[in-house]
Amino acid sequence: MILLRIFKNNRLGGMAGMLLFIIGVFLCSYIHDFRGEGSSLVTQYRGMPFYQLIFGAIHTVPLVNHLTAMLLLILISILLVRIGIRDQLLEERSLMPGFFFMLFAAAIPEARQVSPVLVGSVFYLLCFSIVFEVHNKKPDTFTIFSASLLLVLGSMFYLKLIWFIPLIWGSLRTMRPVTWRELFYPVVAYVLMALFLFTWYWGVMDHGEGFTQVVSQNLAFTGGLVPYHFNVYLFYGYLLLLVLVASIYMIDRFQTRKTLIQKIYQVLFYMFVAGILFFVFVARFDPSGLVFIAFPVSYVLSYYFHRRKNPWIHELVLWILMGMVVYVQVMA
Repeated sequence: MILLRIFKNNRLGGMAGMLLFIIGVFLCSYIHDFRGEGSSLVTQYRGMPFYQLIFGAIHTVPLVNHLTAMLLLILISILLVRIGIRDQLLEERSLMPGFFFMLFAAAIPEARQVSPVLVGSVFYLLCFSIVFEVHNKKPDTFTIFSASLLLVLGSMFYLKLIWFIPLIWGSLRTMRPVTWRELFYPVVAYVLMALFLFTWYWGVMDHGEGFTQVVSQNLAFTGGLVPYHFNVYLFYGYLLLLVLVASIYMIDRFQTRKTLIQKIYQVLFYMFVAGILFFVFVARFDPSGLVFIAFPVSYVLSYYFHRRKNPWIHELVLWILMGMVVYVQVMA
């Protein structure tokens, strides 16, 4: 049981195996970069002002682009593992959330590059990391406002994060009773962002129309479904089948977990549904938008693979997944 031993712990061997797996996922992208073919595989994204300032020039250097994307994905994987340990979402400390996140979010080449979605998703995850802990905070404190500010900061890279405000409201009401003021905090945070942008464009740059242009461009629904090789659909179909099996398994054991953990998994279910809706209707099938689905999927699959029964079956399933990932890299 090689793969289970590597990814079901968080010791040095597991971290080394995880690093080798991430490098393996990006290997094809690096090969294309060294051959001089990387430019054709990098999308020229344009985002909000912060994104253009920090990452605007990175799309012209494919190797730096892919290296930065890998570091961002590693950061997200670490955050997922830390949240799982902090909130005891798994029965054991494990690197599996990071492993399944990488499998889901970075399997296809188009998702392994820096994009406004990828950068914004870091702040999205930090926002919900705070939301998971609101049960310990008294009502009408600035905890929810702090979470909202993180989402707003992410929106300075990817404005479409604003569509997740209803998800914050639903998550808060699931975690504990909230006051109307707390539900109003995300709106206040975005009003402050709008005032900042308007002041910058109108007062500093003397270009008031720039404010409406940047907002309309970054909220526009663009793009559509791009056909992929059939192995990509086979891979994600297999993953979603595993998610269905894992969800059924969780339902049988859900009532045995602590109330807090049950509430967090309810929020993860909301995040899964919201992630699918966002990917289809807002991101318009942009591959980088898979990260929002990958967050809850990483915990659901990790929970299932931590069960004690049938370890050899789980090992076989993981080897099939690894084989399919390799096949996607070769054929995509």
